[in-house]
Amino acid sequence: MAQSTAQKVLLQLLSHSESWVSGDILASQLQISRESVWKAINALRKQGNEIESRKNVGYRFIKNMSLNPDIINFDTNNHFTGHLHVADEVTSTQSVAKAFLSHHQVIAPTVFIANRQTAGYGRRGRAFYSPAETGLYFSMILPNPTNVWPKAGLMTTTFAVLIADVLRQFFPDEAFQYKWVNDIYLHHKKVVGILTEAVLDLESSSTAAFVVGVGMNIATTAFPSDISAKVTSMTSHPIDRNLLLSRLIETISAHYLDYDDPQYLEKYRQHAVVLGREVQLQLGDETVVGVAQQIEADGALTIKTGNGKLRTFSSGEVTKVNYAGQQEEG
Repeated sequence: MAQSTAQKVLLQLLSHSESWVSGDILASQLQISRESVWKAINALRKQGNEIESRKNVGYRFIKNMSLNPDIINFDTNNHFTGHLHVADEVTSTQSVAKAFLSHHQVIAPTVFIANRQTAGYGRRGRAFYSPAETGLYFSMILPNPTNVWPKAGLMTTTFAVLIADVLRQFFPDEAFQYKWVNDIYLHHKKVVGILTEAVLDLESSSTAAFVVGVGMNIATTAFPSDISAKVTSMTSHPIDRNLLLSRLIETISAHYLDYDDPQYLEKYRQHAVVLGREVQLQLGDETVVGVAQQIEADGALTIKTGNGKLRTFSSGEVTKVNYAGQQEEG
């Protein structure tokens, strides 16, 4: 798709973000008039781009707190060769991604991003609070180039590790942990939810693609009363969501096919909040209480129940974790 003049100007400013770029240079490099440069700058500002201008000096890009596909692509240093779809509001990025996949053949990672979700959801269809500006909500369609059935238990654990590794770059002082199987925790509260779904190719009886949905509480300060005791945010200050998204997208797309590499599971175990603690696991109508002993090689969770019996679960949800004798809901 051909780039607009505004996009071309933005990329020039991003490429020289540490310095000023004169209008004459922009006009010369892009072979357009000074008036076209001025119009492009105004159009970019209307899109949320903060661009400083100084007489006889030129223009300088400062920031954009809105989600912008051109900036996200630029920040990946062109390492991401897939497709980005950015919307201000959707029902759920996961629903949008799956609807897209049902009508398109996807051969490269494709990402759906929203500033706000009106019906965001996680496992078991549970609502995920998704306010505008202060969170990050995206779903990635990841094609499966093989006919091999995935080791489902390892996919979400690996995605959690990949995501947390990126978060540690942005929040180096925070101790992110994993709550089996699909949540990232901070200070014993949820900050990230991950939902991994496989889409089947019925003709070949194989997995055509994975759709991984990620919801993050970055700087949200007010949560609904029914979840406020269970969730938290990573910071009280806005951060560069475009840069964070670019790092997450390129990391996941570069490594998802290696999801069964043992190094990811070992990292997951090292920071698993449930291990050695009493947990409550909900499996359908059954509630299992015991001490989490191990996360197995296939990602399953082994629990030692009160009668000393070891039970291993490949599905279910840990709904409570006992931290030093204090029972908290997960």
